[in-house]
Amino acid sequence: MNRELYRYVSFEDFINLVINNKVRFVRPSSWKDEYEGYLFSHMETPEDVRYIVKKMYCMFDKLFKDDYDEIPNNYFKMWHSKWFTYAQCWSKHSETDAMWKCYSYGDRAIRLRTNEDKLLAHTKKNFKEDEFIVYLKEVNYDLDKNFIKEQQIAQMKDSKLILEPYFHKRPAFEHEGEYRLLIVDNGWYSAAILSSKGVKMEIKEQVKGRSEEEIVNIITERICANRKNWNRPKESNVRIEDAGDISEFIEGVMVHPEAPEWYAIMVKEIIENVCKERKINIKFDGQSELYKLK
Repeated sequence: MNRELYRYVSFEDFINLVINNKVRFVRPSSWKDEYEGYLFSHMETPEDVRYIVKKMYCMFDKLFKDDYDEIPNNYFKMWHSKWFTYAQCWSKHSETDAMWKCYSYGDRAIRLRTNEDKLLAHTKKNFKEDEFIVYLKEVNYDLDKNFIKEQQIAQMKDSKLILEPYFHKRPAFEHEGEYRLLIVDNGWYSAAILSSKGVKMEIKEQVKGRSEEEIVNIITERICANRKNWNRPKESNVRIEDAGDISEFIEGVMVHPEAPEWYAIMVKEIIENVCKERKINIKFDGQSELYKLK
C-alpha cells in the first residue's frame, strides 16, 4: 500500500527546504524521549555491555556452538548505528488535533504531504547506496518500559535488523501514527569491522574451558578495550544535506489551522514563487480548517 505521509515542520525548516534546498535529519539518540532507541542509549558502561553480551551469548550459543563471532559483530553494528544513524518523523494521519498541537511551533506549523514510494525513492536517490543505507518503516507502539531491554533485543533477533529498536515506541505516543525515515552513514563502518576483528582475534583459545560467566566477562572486556569513541560535539546530532529536487517527493503544503491569515498568504506566495522559479509543481493545500464549522 502506497500510503500518503505527512510531516509537521517549523517555518525555519520549511524555508530551509524550499528556499535553501536543504533537508534536516536528527540523531534519534539525541531526542527528548529518553526511551527512543533505548538499547542504543544503554550500551556504553561495562555493566551495559555485559548485559548485552550475556543476552547475545544465550541467543547465539544455542545456534552456533563455540562460535562467538556474532556477538562482537552485532555489538559493533549497534555501536556504529548509535552514532551514525539519523532520522525524520512522518505520520500516516492527514491531520489531527493532537498533531497540530504537539507540533504547533506557535501556531506556525507547516504540514508537508508526500507518499511512501516517493519519499523512499527520493531519499535513496539523494543518499547514494554506496555511502548510506535508507529505511522507511512504520513505528510500533508496543514497548513496556519495565522490560524494554529484553524486548528490544528480542525484536532485533526476530527482524534480523540491527536498527529495529528505532521502530518501537511506548503506547503513550500512538497518536502520532509515525513512519520513521532513517539514513545510516556507512563512512565509518570499516572502523566497526576492525573493532570487531580485534575482539574476535584468538577468542576461541581464550575462552576454551571457561564457564559461561567467564566467557561473558572476557568478551565484555575485549569489546570495551576495542571500542572507538564516537561521542562527537553536539552539532553532529543534526545532519543537514542537499535536498535535491524537492518536487520529486513533496506534493503539497498546508498551514496550521490557527495561524493568522497574513501568515497563510505568505506561505502560499512562497510556494507559488518557488514553483514558478524552478518550474516545479507543489500544491498549496491551503490553511487547515480542522476547527471551522462547515
